[in-house]
Amino acid sequence: QTIGDIGTFFGHQENRTRLITLSLITSGAILIALLAGLLLRPAVQTVTGKMKDFPARLFWGIVRVVLTATPYACLLFFFTLFSRIFPSLPEGTDLLVLFFTLLFLYRTAMAAFRVLLSPDESHFRLLPLEDENATYLSIWARRFALYSFFYFMATRFLQWTDTATALYPQIRAFFLLGFPLMLTMFILQVAREIRIRKIVAAGEDTEKSRPQNRWVVLAIRYWPILGLGYAWAIFLSLMFTFEKGFRYLFHATLGTVIALVLLVLLLRLFDWILLRLFKVNERVSQRFPGMEEKVNRYVLIIKKGLTIAVVLVGAGMVGHIWGIPVAAFVSSETGATIILRAIAILITLALVLVIIEMSQVICDYLLKERKVGKKKKKTTQKQQTFIPVIKTTVQIVTGFVGGIIILERLGVNTGPILAGAGIVGLAVGFGAQTLVKDLINGLFILFEESIRVGDFAKVGGKGGIVETVGLRTVKLRDVHGTVHVIPNSSIDTLSNFSKVFSRTLMDIGVAYRENVDDVIEIMKEVGEDLRKDPAHGPTILEPLEIFGLDRFEDSAVIIRARFKTKPLKQWGIKREFYRRLKKVFDERGIEIPFPHRTLYMGEPKEGPSPPLHVRMKQDEKASESSGPVVP
Repeated sequence: QTIGDIGTFFGHQENRTRLITLSLITSGAILIALLAGLLLRPAVQTVTGKMKDFPARLFWGIVRVVLTATPYACLLFFFTLFSRIFPSLPEGTDLLVLFFTLLFLYRTAMAAFRVLLSPDESHFRLLPLEDENATYLSIWARRFALYSFFYFMATRFLQWTDTATALYPQIRAFFLLGFPLMLTMFILQVAREIRIRKIVAAGEDTEKSRPQNRWVVLAIRYWPILGLGYAWAIFLSLMFTFEKGFRYLFHATLGTVIALVLLVLLLRLFDWILLRLFKVNERVSQRFPGMEEKVNRYVLIIKKGLTIAVVLVGAGMVGHIWGIPVAAFVSSETGATIILRAIAILITLALVLVIIEMSQVICDYLLKERKVGKKKKKTTQKQQTFIPVIKTTVQIVTGFVGGIIILERLGVNTGPILAGAGIVGLAVGFGAQTLVKDLINGLFILFEESIRVGDFAKVGGKGGIVETVGLRTVKLRDVHGTVHVIPNSSIDTLSNFSKVFSRTLMDIGVAYRENVDDVIEIMKEVGEDLRKDPAHGPTILEPLEIFGLDRFEDSAVIIRARFKTKPLKQWGIKREFYRRLKKVFDERGIEIPFPHRTLYMGEPKEGPSPPLHVRMKQDEKASESSGPVVP
């Protein structure tokens, strides 16, 4: 009967004409689509070459999907247009419109999956997946797309067939059964792969003695059951025409998938923005050592904070999609208060961290040596003393104020806390008078600049280089390397050997027989030569000052002189002057007296004592080692 109907159909001239018209329309639409594909192929290749970093991949990936789907859109558009201008077989036209529509949707979906997964070109991939996982997902995406194409094509074709009208619900349910079966295979394969990787990771964790997360283990164990139940619930409701249940599950699932994709893309976009916004160039890294490490640390904190915020927003969207009243809670007074306070706390923490870090960066920058022309400009002692104190004060005050603001945002009444802190501070002030005295003395030492970091001072009977001048203690390091910590309250007198300038006082002793004026001229000569020396001359501020003959000693006359030098340079100048003066004295026969004794043998009553003859004789046995001996 069917063959007879076909013969009857082709027996009519009108039907043959309509069939030829339909063929020509289809051929024309296909020809236009092929021509559009050829024209757009260079553009697709150009767009593919521009997909380098993430934002470019996202934008040009969308453009690539549009360009790839354009020929199929042209095919559908021109076929529909030609079929309305040149009417032909209605049934054939509807069938081809359905076919071209499904073909357009299939090619668009495959182009989108190719941009997201890119199994053959990992550098174009939008999703952060490995090559193996991307290839696996692309294969399953193609399978689901092909089966969806077949399902819609078959079911719509059956709706137009009168013979299948009675069996249509059963045939449709049979075709729908393929979706949950494919999902079951996909979920079981993914679960098996995850279990295998979990076993390998568990072996590695056992070697490293690293405990596993309990929630991760439970999720790996039970997620296939939930996934299978969810998939079968959707398609069973569809197969048994539970329209409301299917509509709810389908829309919720589709919304969840879209939300998750947007969430992943938004996180990738944030990563790219943070990487470009907080990138430290080489010049800044050289100018501020350690800046890149600190920036990376805080960028990681900002990234985690943004990730948590985006995930919370995404979870709220998913909950709203599934019918949870998230929007009502957010719009309520309680929800708005919680959100606003949380934002205020985060902003306060961010400001506190920024101020503390900026104070540290500014302190390091101010204390760093800088080049001025060809010379290095060192920081002054005043800067080395005051800048660390100011930095510490700023950080303490910032942390205290930030803590008070955060407590207020949490709803804690800070009035009693501040009052209690004042009372406790007053009590501590009365009970710790020594500490208060340390602080007061420390403030006066800092403001009066009695000593600074780098000075050589004598404090409390201890002398050394000043390493730290704080509000409570002063730290000195002596010549032996010992650090002396002196409380400010115990400082009664303080001697600074290097404030503004230094002087070195020298007492030169010569024999009584030497001409003092000649010695003074020699000292002036040596002092002038020392001033002209390129190594020592710049540290001498004034010429040698000679006071003249100062005093008489037992075996020498003492001539006093002094140099005015830069701070902490007096000892080096003194040693160099002594070295040169000794050399000149030796060259010119100037005697530097030293303690000695005269032996007197005494006189007998009979007359003067006979002369004492000293004869040197070398011992033969000890000649090689001991030298001459006196018998």
